[in-house]
Amino acid sequence: MTAIFGIFRYVYNLILSGLTFPQKYHGKMVRMEDGVTFHIFRHMHLKSGNGYSNGAVFIVRFKFRKFSHKTNMRLSKIPILLIAGFPGFMDKIWMIDWKTDCWQGVYQFENVGAIEKYKKSFILKIMNKRAQSDTISYLILPDQAFNVYLDDIISS
Repeated sequence: MTAIFGIFRYVYNLILSGLTFPQKYHGKMVRMEDGVTFHIFRHMHLKSGNGYSNGAVFIVRFKFRKFSHKTNMRLSKIPILLIAGFPGFMDKIWMIDWKTDCWQGVYQFENVGAIEKYKKSFILKIMNKRAQSDTISYLILPDQAFNVYLDDIISS
């Protein structure tokens, strides 16, 4: 998918399909299976589903090579256009662990095939270039509902 095509899909999604930035999870803490606790600071949701039941969850974790947390939070807004326009995209949560400086993205895609394409995308390549290569990890959870997964890991 080209960057231009992604931007056109983003504009379409924003206008016709209801791209939103819900506050439901904003500020919540999640505790991952490995014990790392993350703070959610942004959620992007595409309202128009394409009839998927659970879809697949994709988790990306890494540490940035440079810039402050505040700067990286601002810079993380730039690829929103391309992420929202990616075929099969449904949701993304941005989060940070202030203690370890780890960043994590939790995505919902329509299926594992869309995730595999996203893993090869220009968008993810850019993130990989900004990250410390030895800190990048991916996890795919097939047939997993995004909101159910999040509700399971959110700290009370």
